[in-house]
Amino acid sequence: MASLPSHLRAVAIDDLHPTQLTLGMEEVARRAKKMMAMSEDEVEALLRRKAIPCVLGPGQQLYLIDHHHLCRAALMAGYKSVYLDLDQLVDRSRLDRDAFWEEMEREGNCWPIDADGNRRPYARIPDHVRDLTDNPWRTLARAVRGPAFRDDDETPFKEFMWGEYFRSFMSRRLIETDLDLARELAVKLAHLDEAQDLPGYQGSRPKD
Repeated sequence: MASLPSHLRAVAIDDLHPTQLTLGMEEVARRAKKMMAMSEDEVEALLRRKAIPCVLGPGQQLYLIDHHHLCRAALMAGYKSVYLDLDQLVDRSRLDRDAFWEEMEREGNCWPIDADGNRRPYARIPDHVRDLTDNPWRTLARAVRGPAFRDDDETPFKEFMWGEYFRSFMSRRLIETDLDLARELAVKLAHLDEAQDLPGYQGSRPKD
């Protein structure tokens, strides 16, 4: 493996703090399974490509602003560290804790919403990615990314936004009992006018 580029630094996953309450465990399991089938060199290359962007917060703690799923999957696959992207490291350590979280939300760098769509205090965000809980709506949104909404939109937490939208139309039970039907319905819902303000909206579909 080539020497480590100067903008990368190995960091223990235990030292990275989440900025969201939930994730899609189906996606985590899929990624972990893929990583376990890869060689160590292949995983190393993957982790370098997917270096973690972070914000330096109060107490010099590192807060993830992307790749929560990757970190959880790496742990499941037996890996304890990832790479920090120093070029994307933003320093907000001068702020007190309340001001820090308010700034993070203004910048679109945190999602204090639980799987039921309820806003929670910032203090409820877990300290470790292993403590994030499952969000089936995030799983559903990820599953229909592309057919339902554009994959190239870089809006932070867009899958969570779409998941919230889908949650207003269907039950959790539908996702748990018939995911294929839920996906089919989600794609149709994504093209309604009601979704036009969501990131990656692709417009209404032509009628048959």
